[in-house]
Amino acid sequence: MPYQPQPPMDANNTPGLAPRAQLPQNIEAEQSVLAACLLNGEVTEEAVMRLRPENFFRPAHRIIFEAIISLTNRHIPVDPIALADTLKSTGQLEAVGGRAYLAELADNTFSLTSWERHVDIVKRQSILRELVFAATQINALAYDAPDDLDQVVEEAEKTLFNVTEKRVSSSFRKMDELVSDAYEEISRLSNQKDKMAGVPTGFKDVDELFHGFRGGDLVILAARPGVGKTSFALNLATNAAKAGAAVAFFSLEMGAEQLVQRILCSEARVNLSKLRSGFIAEGDWGALAEASGKLSQLDMFIDDTPGLSVLEARAKGRRELHGLKEGQKGLIIVDYLQLMQPGPMTANKSTNDQVSEISRGLKILAKEMNMPVLALSQLSRAIEQRGKDKRPMLSDLRDSGAIEQDADIVMFIDRSMNEIEAESESRPDLGMAKLIVAKHRNGATRDIDLAFNPEFTKFMDFIDDSRVGSF
Repeated sequence: MPYQPQPPMDANNTPGLAPRAQLPQNIEAEQSVLAACLLNGEVTEEAVMRLRPENFFRPAHRIIFEAIISLTNRHIPVDPIALADTLKSTGQLEAVGGRAYLAELADNTFSLTSWERHVDIVKRQSILRELVFAATQINALAYDAPDDLDQVVEEAEKTLFNVTEKRVSSSFRKMDELVSDAYEEISRLSNQKDKMAGVPTGFKDVDELFHGFRGGDLVILAARPGVGKTSFALNLATNAAKAGAAVAFFSLEMGAEQLVQRILCSEARVNLSKLRSGFIAEGDWGALAEASGKLSQLDMFIDDTPGLSVLEARAKGRRELHGLKEGQKGLIIVDYLQLMQPGPMTANKSTNDQVSEISRGLKILAKEMNMPVLALSQLSRAIEQRGKDKRPMLSDLRDSGAIEQDADIVMFIDRSMNEIEAESESRPDLGMAKLIVAKHRNGATRDIDLAFNPEFTKFMDFIDDSRVGSF
């Protein structure tokens, strides 16, 4: 019969094992993983994705991890008190060692430094145990072999395959399935006609080029300091949320209150400088109140945690965007990439290595969440040394060529910062901006003209006399 996973057994009772042989296990690693889950919610989100209760050797640890999964699925923060309450309600608290054992686990703060490695150890030991059980079953098949040798070999292969596929799960899909899915997607696009396929940006020419940002895409937006990449990202986020998308905005540079002030001024067409100085005109209060009411209805979340890591962004994004309505799209925005915290593997390496890891992580995040991720990025100082020609290019992306490689779309915002700069024939006029699409993995690249109002920090579609009829 095909191999079925079995619970841990005492070595003396395991057929085919040498007397007193110990099954593969690492109790300390199991304790470390459970401890990390009790100490950090982001670790819990990741551990629940990568492990199953049966991966733990000690029965008490399997019960504890099952309770952790239960709390996570109910969106209840995991801590010793909540965990003890859950275990008590199921009559299993004393079986795992009581509150004292949970407190002992939570006291292991060292677990937070190496929990990822310990997750791998727990997983590896689990697979090794299953190999032992599979070998035992194959051994029994060989001794009790029926006359049909082919049947014995086939059963042995199935038994071993059921274990090895857990280590390397295949991502191959048959062509008939892929063609069928592609045909369904084409039919869906045909039926929706003018509807946006991806997350709309709210800018007419941008949406015509991309048909909305698609799930799984990593979009990079870069600009010189002060040009307005944060303002553009906020305008885009607000437009997307108005169109019905759920938006998670991670701000690593500015506080949430500052961002909301910018959004309010942009929507109400109120001068940001005057608002910050307290000089608000009487007529502006009504516009601010109306904008506040509309913005309050949007599915838009802002997190201004400094030093955010990709892992934390993944956990928080999953938590906030897990409950999308049917047909609703999601968008994740990170402002900005170079301020993200690198993982422990590259913490002591070069900036280039750190940024490469973060860029890769954001691309993986986009694929895992099946949502577009818009990440803002700095440009290198080399652009300031090019005289009048300050048009950004791909080589200006700061710190790592991996950003360009990982991105599906790379866009630059370019505008003149003063009258002297605007006088150059090669520079945009004041009040104008160019969105330079320098990389588009699935389509054409081009420059898109935009209008910019610095008083409201608002980017808008550019409309000249030749285009009035098309808007």
